[in-house]
Amino acid sequence: MIVTVWPFPTHKRMTVFTVHEPPSPPADRIDRAEALVFLKDGFNWSAFLLGPVWLLANRLWLATLGYVAISTIGYLLFEMMSVSEGLFGPFLLALNVIVGFEAHWLNAAKLEAREWNTLGSVSGQSLAECERRFFEGWLPTQTLLRRDGGIATSSAAPHDRSVTSPEHQPAAGTKTHAGFAGSEAKPKHRLLAYFRRSREG
Repeated sequence: MIVTVWPFPTHKRMTVFTVHEPPSPPADRIDRAEALVFLKDGFNWSAFLLGPVWLLANRLWLATLGYVAISTIGYLLFEMMSVSEGLFGPFLLALNVIVGFEAHWLNAAKLEAREWNTLGSVSGQSLAECERRFFEGWLPTQTLLRRDGGIATSSAAPHDRSVTSPEHQPAAGTKTHAGFAGSEAKPKHRLLAYFRRSREG
């Protein structure tokens, strides 16, 4: 039997998420955690393939208006310059590429405009892993409400090395989504159920 061994180690691709918190968050750490939004950094294929549909689905009204305006202006310029209509397709493709690369920044800018705070970033091989790493370092440092109504602040715990604090991570507006609706919220709620049971037990 001939066995072929690949000489180079294979590594799964790491994914980076930025973590955002709404203004005036709840006092309890579990309630705060459930309100957090994880935005995937990097190229967004949904934004690239769907373009304006993705913008509308994420309620990015100004970005959608800008997309329509640029598309209209480009079409009119092609008509005025008597450029072949076949080039308008590649023009829209290039526009979608820009949307794909800037998807994270668009969503992050939308949250910043609503006065959301950027808590930092975390990396991992999946959304569930990123959430686990972030909460393991973040939850122990947050306020825990007792069932009798009192408030106790837990002692600080060392942060996971994969979690970057805002002091060491650029703000979301300097770079960088992916949309934050739908399936991306589910792993977080399953993870938080464990912490909630630990608190109530």
